[in-house]
Amino acid sequence: MTLLSSEKTIEASRAAFAPRTTVRSWSDRTALRIEVYDDPQEVLAIWHDLLAVAPASVYQTPGFLLPWLATRGAEAGIDPKFVVHRSHDGQALAMFCLGLKRFGLFRIAIFLGAKDSNFNFGLFRPGYVPDRSALTHLFRSAARKMGPRSPDVLLLYNQPIAWNGWVNPLSALPRQMSPSFAYKANAGGDAESYLAAKLSKDTRKKLRKKETRLAEMGTVRHLSTMDNAAALDKIVGAFFAQKIARFEIQNIEAGFKSPVMRGFVERALSTSKPHSEGQLELHALLCGERIVAVYGGAAHQAHFSAFFNSFDADPDIAKSSPGDLLLLKLMAEKSKEGIKTFDLGIGEARYKNMVCDETVPLFDSFVPVTFKGRCLAMAFSASLALKRMLKQNQRALKIVKRLRTILRR
Repeated sequence: MTLLSSEKTIEASRAAFAPRTTVRSWSDRTALRIEVYDDPQEVLAIWHDLLAVAPASVYQTPGFLLPWLATRGAEAGIDPKFVVHRSHDGQALAMFCLGLKRFGLFRIAIFLGAKDSNFNFGLFRPGYVPDRSALTHLFRSAARKMGPRSPDVLLLYNQPIAWNGWVNPLSALPRQMSPSFAYKANAGGDAESYLAAKLSKDTRKKLRKKETRLAEMGTVRHLSTMDNAAALDKIVGAFFAQKIARFEIQNIEAGFKSPVMRGFVERALSTSKPHSEGQLELHALLCGERIVAVYGGAAHQAHFSAFFNSFDADPDIAKSSPGDLLLLKLMAEKSKEGIKTFDLGIGEARYKNMVCDETVPLFDSFVPVTFKGRCLAMAFSASLALKRMLKQNQRALKIVKRLRTILRR
């Protein structure tokens, strides 16, 4: 497992992913135009143009962000701001999907998607590598163009230092490591061979036994909404029922009872044409006609991102690890469709360690615009540094989790 855990190793990562050839850098402020749009429809053409050439994850696509804005974003009071950076001749060089919201006495700007997005960064036209000065000027100028509700600070969370061999230009900004890592499996287009090499002989044997035991209760099969749209309502219903039941057992309030969360899932399932990039797809593991596990995610540029998962908590079902069995089947199936890498999201979990060969370090950057914003940035920086310290200390993390459980009672 690769683990980049310090500024020194982050710099080594940046150097490893840096362009091998000389590229043009537009850092001359006078040669750039900065535009800010409120309506996503006004930037769709630019958005699609950049998505066709720029490194991106599904979290930068309209297929994810537009349903999110209409549901989760609206619930959080997010005011969308789409920042477009153009060259002097009008070519769009970069685009950032941001949102404004109130935070007490402050106004902040964040990446759209907020905590529902695992990887945040801008869309950069290949060859455009702005330096720190140009980036700071860009964001502060864009903030001032956002009108009377302009932000005091931009809080740019959960950014990868690199993305599939491309260095993230925003890593040139002052930054600190995020509290948690993301997990990634580099299957290379052949998930079956990858998993055969990644999983130990003992693990594979145990999983075969679990599937055999589950099959004794009914035929085990994998079902996807991409191949069977008629099963969509059934899978969505099973997912929410399983997720709500699981969180009730753990005494956690995670918002899955909210119609807004369901609205986001349903909108994301219907925004794009079937089999198009960014289309949310649901995968289910059936035991007979009973759905015993669900995975939801989307693909973009040969990369599949898992958004959420659930499993049947019935002890007779759960002991067969239906979530693990579904994940392996999903990876094998998507690999056949051309998917080369899989991300399983932010945060530690046993199943992620089981199938992933890389932990992806993430960083946070804060760009203050006002004096108030500078104060808030310092407070957030200290808070996140403390959170990271606690998450890296297993003993302290257990104490924090225990206190949270007590306080929820």
